[in-house]
Amino acid sequence: MTTRFILFTKDSCGPCGLVKRYFNALNDERTKLIEEVHLEDFSDEPIPEENIAIAKKYGITATPVLIVVDEEGELLETYSSGMPITQNIRKLWAKYDV
Repeated sequence: MTTRFILFTKDSCGPCGLVKRYFNALNDERTKLIEEVHLEDFSDEPIPEENIAIAKKYGITATPVLIVVDEEGELLETYSSGMPITQNIRKLWAKYDV
């Protein structure tokens, strides 16, 4: 089973920055498995339609949110807010054998 870890973030989201810094500090190869989906960008570039579509698909209305989906895109788990994400990422990797 191929499990995907998707992190929804915004540039203006303070907790999003904390989560990203935490993942960088882990110095763990598995952090590369986390797909980041930006929902806000302060550059002149528009947000990619793909990012908006995936957020709508999973009902993402706030950030940061980490979701776990299976190979068919079925939602397995959702973690919102910085603390639950950082406290549970290693447990999720173990649970899904990554």
